[in-house]
Amino acid sequence: MRNILLAAVAISALALPASAGQITQYAQNGLLNTLVATNPTASTTHLSVLDASVNIAALLNSPALPNAFFNFSADNAGAAVVLGGFIVGQHFNGSFCLSTLAGCGGTDLLSGTFTDAALGSVGGPGLVINVNNPPDTLTLTSDIIPASLLIAPNTFDLSLSNIGAPGLSVANGTITAFTASYTGTLSASEVPEPTSLGLLGAGLLGLGFVANRRRNV
Repeated sequence: MRNILLAAVAISALALPASAGQITQYAQNGLLNTLVATNPTASTTHLSVLDASVNIAALLNSPALPNAFFNFSADNAGAAVVLGGFIVGQHFNGSFCLSTLAGCGGTDLLSGTFTDAALGSVGGPGLVINVNNPPDTLTLTSDIIPASLLIAPNTFDLSLSNIGAPGLSVANGTITAFTASYTGTLSASEVPEPTSLGLLGAGLLGLGFVANRRRNV
């Protein structure tokens, strides 16, 4: 049944009109700082989120998913840039996944790898991790979203807040250890219009009804 639905999504997407738009928006459940930055060596920074519970407020035009899992891992690919006392940029390479089970298991709702993500702060206590493809690289995959809807140009943003003590600082050319909360968004150029998504949803319901009748015959 699942294969039938996935095939229907892929086939139907070929005929759907598209425009730039948001694929997903999500935020962590609870107030704990679940993103952790560590310094494996004096001049490197590793960012990670391990099996954090997230509420997906939007995934294309589907209902909210209040209990998904988010994993994120990234390592710096260059030195931090400090200008006027503010951290204005440091680049990271890494990967992420949104899934129905811990450890990126179950259904791959949306996952990706990226290079040259920019992490920067402009005066405040927060940070923003941003990937813009192009010129950065962002490759997306999903078990439920056709690849044709995930192609470039696409963007990935992770906004960090509630950064824990001792706050943001740079030592040995890299951002030092901290913890933070986060929210995220991801957009791509080939997102179908809401009307088309509604028609697609109706088609999927019809396929499910037909498959169910066949099982009961």
